Amino acid sequence: MNHGTHFMAAIAYVWNERKQVKAPARNKVIPTASEEQLLLVDLVRSVNAMRTETVMQTVKEVLKQPPAIAKEKKHLSLEVCMLQFFYAYVQRIPVSSLVDSWPSLLALLKDSVQLGLPAPGQFLILGVLNEFILKNPTLESKKDQRELQDVTHKIVEAIGTIAGSSLEQTTWLRRNLEVKPSPQIVVDGTTLEADVEDLMLTVMEASSFTPSVYSVHALTLLAEVLAHLLDMVFYSDEKERVIPLLVNIMHYVVPYLRNHSAHNAPSYRACIQLLSSLSGYQYTRRAWKKEAFDLFMDHTFFQMDSSCVSHWRAIIDHLMTHDKTTFRDLMTRVAVAQSSSLNLFTNRDAELEQRAMLLKRLAFTIYSSEVDQYQKYLPDIQGTYLRVYIHLQKSLREHSSVVL
Repeated sequence: MNHGTHFMAAIAYVWNERKQVKAPARNKVIPTASEEQLLLVDLVRSVNAMRTETVMQTVKEVLKQPPAIAKEKKHLSLEVCMLQFFYAYVQRIPVSSLVDSWPSLLALLKDSVQLGLPAPGQFLILGVLNEFILKNPTLESKKDQRELQDVTHKIVEAIGTIAGSSLEQTTWLRRNLEVKPSPQIVVDGTTLEADVEDLMLTVMEASSFTPSVYSVHALTLLAEVLAHLLDMVFYSDEKERVIPLLVNIMHYVVPYLRNHSAHNAPSYRACIQLLSSLSGYQYTRRAWKKEAFDLFMDHTFFQMDSSCVSHWRAIIDHLMTHDKTTFRDLMTRVAVAQSSSLNLFTNRDAELEQRAMLLKRLAFTIYSSEVDQYQKYLPDIQGTYLRVYIHLQKSLREHSSVVL
């Protein structure tokens, strides 16, 4: 088709003009196309010269070299609008057309990773990949499957980097990360770029900190698609290849989960949803087991929004039931806390606080389990609570006698 790139660029421009004034959900990362925008998808599909493969190749060219057709539009990112159209297009074409055009789609995905697209554009690339996997979970050729795995790895890594953009190193000598002390603003996916630019100007006038907008959306998107996506792309005998990628993702996730401040709440909610979804797949366990247990043992564990409780229940249930050692480790810690009373130099208040902390976690573990799941441990659990009660009564009597 002659002037195909200009035609598709014009489609992207009109797509932006036909967007919804306001989306119904403010936490939606990839916006839902309006009825008028979907007419553009139908229009392109009706053009005989624009076969699926041709559309993919033309979209790739627009992304690589966008025609300068809308420089006067302050908030228009032609690449993002083009990908919003393409995402809706992929959703509406038949599976057979999508599968037959795999080489062109692969080339588009590979190029997109290297183009340094704006964050909303990278979110859409992951969305397109996820749509392809949902429609066609397996590829016949081993070579095609390996290329799919490689491009998936690169796209997820890129989104992971965006997810970590609200973190900073504690010291230059250590790789530890912590949350930047900046507000995290959640905006609408439909007008994401425009909202971000306006918010950044507002916040930067009043503060030296940059608002963390894209990181929250990246975490939210990963929470929605990552676990199922990786499970479908990597076959059962290839799951080991997923672990290094998940370890890198967890490197960005854990610092958000350690931070219980109000301004970090959007990231905390997204991260706990992500960890909950990953924990449902046993092969991922090596990537998150230690970190999840450490977070569970942290003294600030219960300082969370009520909406996070159900996710933590799922995580703790998976943590304790996928092997036979983790629950025993928890019981051992509780038992050790009882024996520590023999130490004459132990701070009694600190000791009681430690016991209370461990018992709360034991109670939460049981609360997170299935009915009668820990029935065989019931004598040990009852004995533990009884010893704590007796010791507490004894401590209170001793304290009263000293005061008197």
